[in-house]
Amino acid sequence: MNNPLIHDIRTRPTAFIAMVLLVVLGVQLGMWQIRRADYKKSVALEILAKGQEKPIRAGMDLVGVDDMFRPIQAKGIWLSDQAIWLANRPHPKGRDPKTGITTGLFLLMPLQIKDSPQEIVWVNRGWVPRNFMERMEVPKVITSRQETLVEGVVFAQEGKTFEFSKETPKIPTDMASDGRKLQENIDLAQEKLENQWAQLSFVIRQNQAELEDGLDRHWPAPTLGVEKHEAYAAQWFGLALMTFFFWGFTGLRKRFQSLR
Repeated sequence: MNNPLIHDIRTRPTAFIAMVLLVVLGVQLGMWQIRRADYKKSVALEILAKGQEKPIRAGMDLVGVDDMFRPIQAKGIWLSDQAIWLANRPHPKGRDPKTGITTGLFLLMPLQIKDSPQEIVWVNRGWVPRNFMERMEVPKVITSRQETLVEGVVFAQEGKTFEFSKETPKIPTDMASDGRKLQENIDLAQEKLENQWAQLSFVIRQNQAELEDGLDRHWPAPTLGVEKHEAYAAQWFGLALMTFFFWGFTGLRKRFQSLR
C-alpha cells in the first residue's frame, strides 16, 4: 500500500514545493524578527544600566556617543523667551490619565549653563495636552527666573522631533498664546545659527516628575519596539503553520474525494 504522504507529494508536486517554500520563508522571517527583538532587548537593558550610572555634569564633563541615555545634571538659567512648543507629540505613556488625551505638545527650552556661561543646552521639559478648540492656545507653565538644577537623561534626539541636517528648509513657525514659537519640528543647527550661541550637541530629557510646573514627565521605560518585533514573529510563524495545515487539509480532502 502506498504511503499517503508520498502519494500526495507525487500527485501534487507544485503544491508541495510551494508549501515548503512558504513554510521555510515564514520560519526564517519569524526567526529574523526574534533576533531583532533579542537585540533590542539587550539595548534596552544597556540603557537601563546606563541609567544607574553617576550623573554627568553639563558644561564640566565631556559627553560623547557612549554617554547617550546616561543621567545628567545641569545648573543654569532658563532662556524662557527662546523656548519652542513642538506640536503633535504623543503622551509619554500613550494617554494622559487625567484627560484621556493622546496628543499634545513638548516644551523645548534652552538652559544657559552656569559652569559654562557661553554654552546652552536644549531641555525637553515635558508634555502638555493640546487644546482641540484653539490650536495656538497653550497652558501656563511655571518657569523659574532663578538658577535651576535640571536633572534628566542625555538624548541625541527625541524620536523624530529633531532635524540635524543643515540642508533642511526653514521650518514654518507659528506663535502660541504665550508668545513662544509653535512648530511641528525643530532644527537644532538652525537654532544655533539664528541665535549665534554655543550649543551642546545633545538634548536633556528632564525627568523630575515631582516638579509642579504643569508639565508631564512620566516617561516610559525604553522598549525600542520589542513588542512589535515579537508580534511580527508570531505572525510569520502563524503563516508558516497555516500554510502547512492548509496543504495537509487539501491533500486529505482530495484523497477522501477519490475514495468515494
